[in-house]
Amino acid sequence: MTVKEIYDTIVAGKKYDYVRATKHNDDMMENNVLAKDLPGIEEEFLSCSNYGCCLHYAMALFKRLYEAGFICYIAICLEENPQTHTLSDMHCSVYYIEGCRKFIADPVETVKGGKDDYSHIPFDHYHEMHGTIWLYDPYGEHGDKPFFTDFLCFPKKTYN
Repeated sequence: MTVKEIYDTIVAGKKYDYVRATKHNDDMMENNVLAKDLPGIEEEFLSCSNYGCCLHYAMALFKRLYEAGFICYIAICLEENPQTHTLSDMHCSVYYIEGCRKFIADPVETVKGGKDDYSHIPFDHYHEMHGTIWLYDPYGEHGDKPFFTDFLCFPKKTYN
């Protein structure tokens, strides 16, 4: 399968629902879910609920790209908090390599837009737009750490 075909399986028929997605995230935090378990949990969550936020869509896409043999990581950057208008919220997407080119796939943006657009952006352009980007490997050496507390302290790579 191509990245676009995998991407389409993640976003098709889905909705963005920050409030309900945050409830799910709070449950995951409370249960100290390990980083290595989160991609599978979020893939199943999306399948059952048909809604989510950037974390859910990114984790599900990461899992499927990883299983298809792509080099990929969870990418996190800061985004504006809609209430405080400060760069204090975290936005999740997926960094991947296709051929020799690096991209960011941002499935929640497709879902928010309500169209079947394939949101993949050349990495360098995304980096220019968003500043610092942290890459994480939930299946890597720190995958046994709780995602929301310990794991996020161990980026695989940081682009400033």
